[in-house]
Amino acid sequence: MEYAFYAFWGALAIIFLLLGIVTYVLAAVGLYTMAKNKRLENAWLAWIPLIQLYIIGKIIGHLEIGTYDVPRVELVLPGLAIAVVVLGAVPLVGTLVVVTALIVSIMALYRLYTIYRPDQAVFFLVISILIPFMGPVFIFIMRHDMPLA
Repeated sequence: MEYAFYAFWGALAIIFLLLGIVTYVLAAVGLYTMAKNKRLENAWLAWIPLIQLYIIGKIIGHLEIGTYDVPRVELVLPGLAIAVVVLGAVPLVGTLVVVTALIVSIMALYRLYTIYRPDQAVFFLVISILIPFMGPVFIFIMRHDMPLA
Protein backbone atom coordinates (compact mmCIF):
# COMPACT_ATOMS: atom_id res chain seq x y z
CA MET A 1 0.00 0.00 0.00
CA GLU A 2 2.87 2.36 0.78
CA TYR A 3 4.30 1.94 -2.69
CA ALA A 4 1.06 3.00 -4.33
CA PHE A 5 1.09 6.16 -2.20
CA TYR A 6 4.65 7.04 -3.25
CA ALA A 7 3.99 6.10 -6.87
CA PHE A 8 0.94 8.35 -6.98
CA TRP A 9 2.77 11.37 -5.52
CA GLY A 10 5.82 10.70 -7.65
CA ALA A 11 3.73 10.58 -10.80
CA LEU A 12 1.92 13.75 -9.77
CA ALA A 13 5.25 15.49 -9.16
CA ILE A 14 6.49 14.47 -12.62
CA ILE A 15 3.29 15.74 -14.24
CA PHE A 16 3.62 19.11 -12.51
CA LEU A 17 7.31 19.31 -13.41
CA LEU A 18 6.54 18.66 -17.08
CA LEU A 19 3.66 21.16 -16.99
CA GLY A 20 6.02 23.73 -15.47
CA ILE A 21 8.65 23.16 -18.17
CA VAL A 22 6.07 23.41 -20.96
CA THR A 23 4.55 26.63 -19.61
CA TYR A 24 8.02 28.12 -19.08
CA VAL A 25 8.97 27.42 -22.71
CA LEU A 26 5.64 28.76 -24.02
CA ALA A 27 6.01 31.98 -22.01
CA ALA A 28 9.65 32.41 -23.04
CA VAL A 29 8.93 31.88 -26.75
CA GLY A 30 5.90 34.18 -26.59
CA LEU A 31 7.67 36.99 -24.74
CA TYR A 32 10.80 36.65 -26.86
CA THR A 33 8.76 36.95 -30.06
CA MET A 34 6.76 39.91 -28.72
CA ALA A 35 9.97 41.65 -27.64
CA LYS A 36 11.57 41.05 -31.05
CA ASN A 37 8.44 42.33 -32.83
CA LYS A 38 8.54 45.43 -30.64
CA ARG A 39 12.25 45.81 -31.41
CA LEU A 40 13.28 45.71 -27.77
CA GLU A 41 16.97 45.37 -27.02
CA ASN A 42 18.04 42.11 -25.42
CA ALA A 43 14.87 40.18 -26.27
CA TRP A 44 16.76 37.02 -25.27
CA LEU A 45 16.22 38.04 -21.64
CA ALA A 46 12.73 36.54 -22.04
CA TRP A 47 14.39 33.16 -21.45
CA ILE A 48 15.46 34.08 -17.90
CA PRO A 49 12.57 33.36 -15.49
CA LEU A 50 12.69 36.41 -13.20
CA ILE A 51 13.74 38.72 -16.03
CA GLN A 52 10.63 37.70 -17.98
CA LEU A 53 8.84 40.17 -15.75
CA TYR A 54 11.22 42.90 -16.93
CA ILE A 55 10.36 42.01 -20.54
CA ILE A 56 6.63 42.16 -19.77
CA GLY A 57 7.18 45.61 -18.26
CA LYS A 58 9.06 46.77 -21.36
CA ILE A 59 6.35 45.39 -23.65
CA ILE A 60 3.45 47.03 -21.79
CA GLY A 61 5.37 50.31 -21.42
CA HIS A 62 3.36 51.76 -18.58
CA LEU A 63 0.82 50.60 -16.05
CA GLU A 64 -2.02 52.54 -14.48
CA ILE A 65 -3.75 51.27 -11.38
CA GLY A 66 -6.70 53.56 -10.81
CA THR A 67 -5.28 57.06 -11.10
CA TYR A 68 -1.75 55.97 -10.14
CA ASP A 69 0.78 55.51 -12.92
CA VAL A 70 3.34 52.89 -11.85
CA PRO A 71 6.80 54.33 -12.54
CA ARG A 72 9.35 52.09 -14.30
CA VAL A 73 7.03 49.10 -14.41
CA GLU A 74 9.82 47.03 -16.01
CA LEU A 75 11.72 47.32 -12.71
CA VAL A 76 8.72 47.20 -10.38
CA LEU A 77 7.51 43.78 -11.61
CA PRO A 78 10.74 41.84 -10.93
CA GLY A 79 11.34 43.96 -7.81
CA LEU A 80 8.01 42.89 -6.36
CA ALA A 81 8.75 39.25 -7.16
CA ILE A 82 12.02 39.51 -5.26
CA ALA A 83 10.25 41.30 -2.39
CA VAL A 84 7.73 38.44 -2.15
CA VAL A 85 10.55 35.91 -1.80
CA VAL A 86 12.48 38.00 0.72
CA LEU A 87 9.60 39.41 2.78
CA GLY A 88 6.77 36.99 2.07
CA ALA A 89 7.08 35.15 5.40
CA VAL A 90 7.26 38.29 7.55
CA PRO A 91 3.96 38.79 9.39
CA LEU A 92 1.83 41.68 8.10
CA VAL A 93 4.60 43.16 5.93
CA GLY A 94 4.80 39.93 3.94
CA THR A 95 1.06 39.86 3.47
CA LEU A 96 1.05 43.45 2.22
CA VAL A 97 3.91 42.72 -0.18
CA VAL A 98 2.23 39.58 -1.51
CA VAL A 99 -1.13 41.32 -2.01
CA THR A 100 0.55 44.30 -3.70
CA ALA A 101 2.56 42.01 -5.98
CA LEU A 102 -0.57 40.05 -6.86
CA ILE A 103 -2.55 43.19 -7.74
CA VAL A 104 0.28 44.71 -9.81
CA SER A 105 0.90 41.40 -11.61
CA ILE A 106 -2.77 40.95 -12.46
CA MET A 107 -3.00 44.52 -13.75
CA ALA A 108 0.18 44.07 -15.82
CA LEU A 109 -1.17 40.87 -17.33
CA TYR A 110 -4.46 42.62 -18.10
CA ARG A 111 -2.56 45.48 -19.77
CA LEU A 112 -0.60 42.97 -21.87
CA TYR A 113 -3.80 41.23 -22.95
CA THR A 114 -5.45 44.59 -23.67
CA ILE A 115 -2.58 45.64 -25.92
CA TYR A 116 -2.73 42.50 -28.06
CA ARG A 117 -6.28 41.17 -27.75
CA PRO A 118 -8.55 43.88 -26.29
CA ASP A 119 -11.76 41.98 -27.10
CA GLN A 120 -10.54 38.90 -25.24
CA ALA A 121 -8.55 40.62 -22.46
CA VAL A 122 -11.10 40.08 -19.67
CA PHE A 123 -11.67 36.46 -20.67
CA PHE A 124 -7.92 35.79 -20.87
CA LEU A 125 -7.38 37.43 -17.48
CA VAL A 126 -10.15 35.50 -15.71
CA ILE A 127 -8.92 32.19 -17.16
CA SER A 128 -5.31 33.10 -16.24
CA ILE A 129 -6.37 33.72 -12.64
CA LEU A 130 -8.48 30.55 -12.36
CA ILE A 131 -6.02 28.31 -14.25
CA PRO A 132 -2.57 29.89 -13.80
CA PHE A 133 -0.75 27.78 -16.40
CA MET A 134 -3.01 29.29 -19.09
CA GLY A 135 -1.30 32.73 -18.86
CA PRO A 136 1.82 31.47 -20.66
CA VAL A 137 -0.41 29.69 -23.20
CA PHE A 138 -2.21 32.97 -23.99
CA ILE A 139 1.12 34.82 -24.27
CA PHE A 140 2.29 32.15 -26.71
CA ILE A 141 -0.94 32.43 -28.72
CA MET A 142 -0.59 36.25 -28.97
CA ARG A 143 3.11 36.23 -29.87
CA HIS A 144 2.62 37.17 -33.54
CA ASP A 145 -0.24 39.63 -32.97
CA MET A 146 0.32 43.30 -33.70
CA PRO A 147 -0.15 45.61 -30.69
CA LEU A 148 -3.48 47.45 -30.92
CA ALA A 149 -3.01 49.89 -28.05
